[in-house]
Amino acid sequence: MTKKNQNIERLSYSVSEAAQALGVSSRTLSAFIKSGALPHIKIGTRVLIEVEALRKFIESRQQL
Repeated sequence: MTKKNQNIERLSYSVSEAAQALGVSSRTLSAFIKSGALPHIKIGTRVLIEVEALRKFIESRQQL
């Protein structure tokens, strides 16, 4: 049996996955979402962060 999801590109992350990717807590990431600093989408009760939105968020936080 082969895994069908093996080659599917991720379009979004859950709050906990995005927080882990950034190295912050889910609570910190939720605060960024609530403040409007990090765009998100809701599907039902799930809150998702698009991969591109996460990249843009990181770029906007970079200090030169």
